[in-house]
This record gives sequence, C-alpha cells and structure tokens, in this order.
Amino acid sequence: MKPASLSMRLGLTVSILGALLVVLLAVLAFIALSHELDTLAKSSLDSKMQQIEHSLSGYEKPGDINAQPHALLDQVMGHDNLNLTLYDLKNLRSPLLKFGTGLTDPRVELKAAASAIDQVSYSRSTDAEGRHFLTASRLIRLPNGTSVAVLLSIDSANDDTLLSAYLRSTIIALPLLLILIGISAWAVVQRGLAPLREFRKVAAMISAQDLSHRLSVVKMPQELSELAHGINFMLHRLDGDVQQLSQFSDDLAHELRSPITNLMGKAQVTLSRSDRARNTKRCWCPAPKSWAV
Repeated sequence: MKPASLSMRLGLTVSILGALLVVLLAVLAFIALSHELDTLAKSSLDSKMQQIEHSLSGYEKPGDINAQPHALLDQVMGHDNLNLTLYDLKNLRSPLLKFGTGLTDPRVELKAAASAIDQVSYSRSTDAEGRHFLTASRLIRLPNGTSVAVLLSIDSANDDTLLSAYLRSTIIALPLLLILIGISAWAVVQRGLAPLREFRKVAAMISAQDLSHRLSVVKMPQELSELAHGINFMLHRLDGDVQQLSQFSDDLAHELRSPITNLMGKAQVTLSRSDRARNTKRCWCPAPKSWAV
C-alpha cells in the first residue's frame, strides 16, 4: 500500500484540528449562551420578587391577599411568561393567589421555599406539555409575622426557542465551515511545501557532468533555508572534488601517454626484428640432394 503524501497528512491533520476547534467553540458558545439566558432569567425573577415583597408589605395577614389581590396581580399582569403562586404555610392544599398556568405540582418549590427565610432558591420543572419553567421560591413575612410562600415562575419557551435556533444554524453552518477549513488547510499546506518542490527540481538536474545548479534561499523558511545552505555547500564541495578528479585524470593520461607510446614503439621494433630473423632463417635452409638412378 502506497503511503499517504506529506501534504495529504498535514492537510488532514490541520483539517481535523480545525474541525475540533470549531466544534469546541460551538459547544462553548452554546454553554455561554445558555448560562447568560439563565442569568438574565434569574435577574428578572429577583427584580420581580423584590417588587412582590414590597407589595406584600401592604397586607396585614394572609387572608387580605384573597380579598385584595390587585396590588400583586399588577406586578405580573402583562407578562405572559410569568406565573405567580402564593401559599399560606398553614394551608398548603389551596393557594392564596394563583396567576398563570405553570406549576401544576409545586411541592418541590414549596419544600425549597420552606427551607430558608428571606433567601431565594431556584428550581426547574417541566409541565405536561413539555414546557420548561424556572421558579424562584421564597418565604416572605407579613407585618403580623405570618410567612407566605411566594413561587414566581418564568416560562423558558423563548430561551428554548433561541437555543434551538442557535443549534439549527450551527448544524447547518458546521459542514460549510469544515469544508472551508479543509480547503484552506490544503492551500496552506501546498504553499508551505512549495520550497520542497524546488529541492526536487534541483535534484533532478544534478548529474556527474553538471554540478553547477544551486538552491535559491530567497524567501525560504528558516528551517528549509538552513537545509538549502547545507545542500549548496555539499554540491560546491562535490563540484570541486569532481573537477579535481577530472584534472587528475587528464594529468595522468598526459603523463602516461609518452611512456606508453615509447613502449608501444619498442614493442613494434622488437616484433619487427623477430619477424625479420624468422624470415632470414627460413631463406638459408639447404635444398635436399637428388640421387640419379
């Protein structure tokens, strides 16, 4: 199996890191947005709870709330997302005042409200329709010393809608961002590895007959620039050594030409003398005698 190229590996690495960073930022943004919405809801409930406490200071006893609830209703009237419920601690079966449709089962909130006086406790609940509520619970003392449990709830439908819209837009935008990150990473890697193509180009032109090519270090990264300087210095030394070797070969050939020529001449003379002596000996051989009958 052919290994993946360096540009492919770097591009995938940068793309994966970029994708993880985008996902992490999206999650952090969702958490920050949710926390900010929760903080705003609690701040709104605290402000409204102070107004209700101020209105309750005008009631002498819990029974007066049933008789004249207008001062309390004015605090939440016009706020469709607010629900107000008041309970007398002596009678938790039926509320003194109820405005809104939230908190069908306020036992958890009543328990939290009864745990401390003059302190606001928060809890979350969900009704049968799936709506989410944030409830502020507090015990408030009336002028006669009687404590009234105040449960002020805010419907989180608007916040849930905003968070859902954020999630939808994030899910839609995330693939586009990942594609953009991948293309950008590929372009950056290709540009970053461009000097390596210069190395390959010069290496392809180098041969034993031509060692004059050098790498250009202009606008080259520092790490590759040091490598290019080292390669250029190596090529310079190789070029000098090859030239010295070539010069040595020429000098050696020149020095050996005369002795070899003399040796070849003497060999030819010797061979010619041997041939001449052999021919002379062959010519002086006596002819065989003939006998007459």
